[in-house]
Amino acid sequence: MSQIINTIEEYQGSGWILVFYGIALVALFFRENDRGNRIAFLYLPALWFVIFLLPPVHSLYVRIDGNDTYYRLLWLIPMIVTIGYALVRQFADHLYIGVILLCAVLAISGTCVYRNENLTRATNPYHLPQYVVDVCDAIMEDTDGERTMAAMPPEMVQFVRQYETRIMMPYGREMLMPSYANVEMPVYDIMNQDTINGKELVAAIRDYNCNYIVVSSIKIDTIDLSEYGIEFVGLVDGFAIYHDPTESASLTD
Repeated sequence: MSQIINTIEEYQGSGWILVFYGIALVALFFRENDRGNRIAFLYLPALWFVIFLLPPVHSLYVRIDGNDTYYRLLWLIPMIVTIGYALVRQFADHLYIGVILLCAVLAISGTCVYRNENLTRATNPYHLPQYVVDVCDAIMEDTDGERTMAAMPPEMVQFVRQYETRIMMPYGREMLMPSYANVEMPVYDIMNQDTINGKELVAAIRDYNCNYIVVSSIKIDTIDLSEYGIEFVGLVDGFAIYHDPTESASLTD
């Protein structure tokens, strides 16, 4: 049960959203007479929240997908819609006041996204790190636009497929999630090491039919792939791109 409570505490953010949602539920409980609306805004969300709180449901979910995504079940509770509807219902005769209050509620219950430490100014129309765009373009130029399989460093995996769907990878952003910490993925494990073992890396990428390897320039002095038939394509934005001409990746999805 403690994990469920922790999930709610992490989900609530500043806490205001749950406070306003509670107020909206109370208001609708006393003021809403339409049976359909009561089911949609009161009874069904309440039933789903009870299900969310059940330890057996939590245990079953964790076995399937881990605890890190359990909070997503709360997405099925229409909190913002309920708050908005409650305000409109309360101020039906003074709609402008209701709209102003709704905007104020939403502003108070959140934080300014532009203050987030992870937010950076976009450097291209794709809103992706420029080095991802440049590396993907270099690989596509080397393949003449043909689809290929590439092993990317951890800092790039969550962006590559957003920009270039012709580049496939043996692993994706799931490897960055804590729930996958114990999942065995040889290519990723080797790529993520401070000192890369060239022999092990080449053997691993060939098991997964990878044509390309992208390694941070910080690590290129620690490996020598030429003795294994790997060709150096070039250095792009601090990332070394290698090509294995002996492999032909499976291009079927």
